[in-house]
Amino acid sequence: MIAGTRRYSGGMPARRDKETRFQRGYLEIDFPSAPFDSAWKLLRDSARVYFANFGFLAAITLAIFLPAKAALQLVFYWLDVSKSGLGAYLGMDLSDLILDSLVVPAAIYGLLGYFRTGKTAPIGRSLQWGWRQWPKMLWTKFKVEITITLWGAVFLVPGIVAMVRLAFTDPIVAIEADRESAVLNRSRDLSRGRGWRIFAVLVPTLIVELAGPFLALDAIGGATASRPLLALIDSLLSVGGQWATVIVLMMYLGTVPAVQPATAKHKRG
Repeated sequence: MIAGTRRYSGGMPARRDKETRFQRGYLEIDFPSAPFDSAWKLLRDSARVYFANFGFLAAITLAIFLPAKAALQLVFYWLDVSKSGLGAYLGMDLSDLILDSLVVPAAIYGLLGYFRTGKTAPIGRSLQWGWRQWPKMLWTKFKVEITITLWGAVFLVPGIVAMVRLAFTDPIVAIEADRESAVLNRSRDLSRGRGWRIFAVLVPTLIVELAGPFLALDAIGGATASRPLLALIDSLLSVGGQWATVIVLMMYLGTVPAVQPATAKHKRG
């Protein structure tokens, strides 16, 4: 466990607790978290949490990504799409957006179990929550990508500012769920006054995410690699990308109150 957190020993039996969370449409933060007051500390603690839960994160990611990526490469093969062409790049990028929208809320559901009890929630239950939040997460991610791209097209700095302000959208969708309809506005509110800290945390993840695919493709021979190998490497890179999920979740937990009132509901235009 990271500093500033403790195990939560009370509450309902697991089955009834799960049903209650699904019925009420949000996840309660019923445990204290370390405040987000240091970028370095958060990066260090997020690495510990990531590796402590690596088995869960790898399993839940590969269960979704590996068959989907293999099927996509098969479609590319049937359509004679070049491995290094623009079509392959756009297809892989779009598939990442779609699959991440399922995996991320599932991973967050499981990780909340870890912060609460010291043990991640079962994979099946986590995927059920991920599937429940998938449409909203996909639509939110699409809006975030469009917003960052449009601001980035104007100039680099506005794109970075937009990325920082929208950094909390994933945990907002996964945790606040039905309680929050204006996700982008909620993220802007949470990021206010924390811009430089968020930026300092996101820089290492961006470097890893940008450099990782190039290094991996170079190691396997790039476009000369077989399509099954490309699907495997792409899926494994997505497992590494779950570090960013842990980082953003811990930033969120270190920003919001430790216990969310059950009657509170955010409404923003």
